Amino acid sequence: MVWVPTLKSKFLGVRFDFWIIVLLFLFYSFLYSLLSITRHNHFQSQGIDFSIYDQALWLYGNFHKPFSTITNHLDLADRFRPIMVPLSALFWFTKDERILLFFQAVIISAGVFPIWLLARRVVPQLVAVVIAFLYVDFVGIQSLVAYDFHEMAVLPVFLGMLFYFLHAGRWLGVLITLFLCLLVREHVGLLLAPLGIFIYLFTRNIRKALAVSVISLAWSISAIKFMMLAFGQETYIQFVNPGDTFGEAVLNYVMRPDFAIVNFLLPAEKVSTLFWSFLSFGFFPLAYFAMLPVIFFQFASRFLDLLHPIRWTPYYHYSAELAVFFSVSTIYFSAELFKKFSHKFFLYFVIFFLLGSHAVANFTLHAPLNNLLKRQFYFEEPWVDQIKFIINRIAREA
Repeated sequence: MVWVPTLKSKFLGVRFDFWIIVLLFLFYSFLYSLLSITRHNHFQSQGIDFSIYDQALWLYGNFHKPFSTITNHLDLADRFRPIMVPLSALFWFTKDERILLFFQAVIISAGVFPIWLLARRVVPQLVAVVIAFLYVDFVGIQSLVAYDFHEMAVLPVFLGMLFYFLHAGRWLGVLITLFLCLLVREHVGLLLAPLGIFIYLFTRNIRKALAVSVISLAWSISAIKFMMLAFGQETYIQFVNPGDTFGEAVLNYVMRPDFAIVNFLLPAEKVSTLFWSFLSFGFFPLAYFAMLPVIFFQFASRFLDLLHPIRWTPYYHYSAELAVFFSVSTIYFSAELFKKFSHKFFLYFVIFFLLGSHAVANFTLHAPLNNLLKRQFYFEEPWVDQIKFIINRIAREA
């Protein structure tokens, strides 16, 4: 007889499903590195954003004042992102900015591990592997990688660990990973404040739920209202109505909920983003009520921003954390389904439905990894050699 491995089989003493997750991690680390580094090599990366990160991290890593000649601010005034300080150690090993793109590909792909560890506690093993795949192949994850480096790339793995520790009841782990999440960027606390609702519905522990919400909210308010100003930011105007300060915009939406609803749904591009994002996970997240406040608040933080229509799309880095929220919702809703329908046929139906929905969404949205299948993606235009020639004329010490 020919031995056919199953997910319960073991290789080197470890279950086979673990090795599948390792392969997913390695495979997508390679794909995302290839995608982002090839773009950069062909001078298709966005000069302004990537330059801001490259310069700031190089300055941190070389113990210089992290003042941006692009934004004319200190890095922590432009965005309050203390996570940049430890990330700058990447430049201790090389001066090549591509290390940032490689690191990003690895850290974003590493999110499969906490997602899978949580899923395998709750749903059948094959479904756990599928949901880990949905996370790492989500168009929001692909889009983050396709548009250069961003510190938000480290958030999904921290969030995945937070939910894993929460499920396991390890509150020290929850607090540590919450702290790591908050270090990523000043607005992350605002995104995680509604997480208290999920924690209460999941654990029925009002004190711990309130603690997470209060810590998250207090962090973002302190960062925006005090710390960024202390580092030289004049006013925080990133996510507001034209002409309003951050506080005025929030108050305006609170006093005019009808205005908030209209701006949440219009123009129609926002509804399209909602539809395709939820379809990527078979609409399962819509059916898991406990996570909906967190998910819809994330969308609201983008859709109610009338200054930056680019945030209304599923592209760039704006949907990265949704990959985790959607994955966790899919895990728990799937668990509810399997309690009611335990037949093996239903399990395979769920798997094919999730994978089919995901494939339709990625195909329709022209997911960035599709570029790797195009021959012209790897070809260098004649002007690329001309730019390289000019760059090579610049003195190394310049």
